[in-house]
Amino acid sequence: MLFDLINPSDPYTLEADDFEIAAVAVCLLGAGKYPATALGNDAREDNNVPPFLFGGHDDWFNQRFGASFEATAERVLEGRADALARALESVKLSSNRRTSLSDIGGKAHEMASAVREQYLTPTQRRVNRPGTQ
Repeated sequence: MLFDLINPSDPYTLEADDFEIAAVAVCLLGAGKYPATALGNDAREDNNVPPFLFGGHDDWFNQRFGASFEATAERVLEGRADALARALESVKLSSNRRTSLSDIGGKAHEMASAVREQYLTPTQRRVNRPGTQ
């Protein structure tokens, strides 16, 4: 699934295996400040991640995934860390160059590295890392 990250700086996209991975990645990356809009064949209102500037994330995650944000994030980190790391690594500019001081893509890649380091074994990190065999 491909998403447009809505933020006040540069245009970024994120690609995820499924909606749960995308929702957790978007909320971790923007601390609930960035909504995300599904693109392409998945472009439907129910595939969008809303902003959570004033809370409401637990209700939304409970409705969508049957658990609070924290419980959903823990479930993803414990069982699907590689998919989450890949989603964070997929964050890239939609335009040719960055114009803002906010490096959302750089932050996403740092978060992906942290997820891999903390939740994957050394063997999993080597095997699942983009560009490695």
